[in-house]
Amino acid sequence: MHKACVSLTFYKSFVRTVGLSCILLLIVLATACSKDSANNQSSDKSSQANSNQKDQNAQGPSYTQPNVRGDIDRISLTISMARDSAKLNKWQEAASQLRGAKSEIDTALSRKPRLQAEFEALKAAIDKTIPLVENGATEAEAKLTELQTRIGAIKTNSY
Repeated sequence: MHKACVSLTFYKSFVRTVGLSCILLLIVLATACSKDSANNQSSDKSSQANSNQKDQNAQGPSYTQPNVRGDIDRISLTISMARDSAKLNKWQEAASQLRGAKSEIDTALSRKPRLQAEFEALKAAIDKTIPLVENGATEAEAKLTELQTRIGAIKTNSY
């Protein structure tokens, strides 16, 4: 009788252990499946974002675009390069960059932008800055900073 009681106790413990193991296994599998579907959803979203980004990259950087936004970015880049040249005391190079920015403004103005007055004011400021830069005047750097601020304001107002 004692042997039968031990066997029955062992059998009940075994059944409980197997039952609990099955329940734990089902919980783990259910959790794993829900994480996979969440990962699949996030990978679908990221693949959509990547395709949108690829479409934008296929067009190229904004400064290469033949539109007002590209014009603004080219003007900003050119003024920044002029400022960098001035910091290196390359005054003629800086003046040349400003002339390039002026021609980009003419291109932007030909597109009849809504910020035409701001472009005209920037162009006038560049005209005043070029002689200062060519002569390496001390106020040239301040004027270049002002130009960069002006194009930054145009950029902010246009986007």
